[in-house]
Amino acid sequence: MTDLIDIAQMRQIEQVQIVPKDYSKPSLAECEACGNEIPPERQKYGAVTLCIACQTHLENKKRNFR
Repeated sequence: MTDLIDIAQMRQIEQVQIVPKDYSKPSLAECEACGNEIPPERQKYGAVTLCIACQTHLENKKRNFR
């Protein structure tokens, strides 16, 4: 039977595991969140799916989430 400490440890391990992004995939021409065009300069990085505004919003949201 798992107790609260075991559950907390499992959740902490899940949060720490980072999956590297696959940059070999092609970038999208349109943002999948808002539909705005992704500039060609940004598409060159590979595997880009969000425009700068949406990516910034996502990163700020992740940073402030606790």
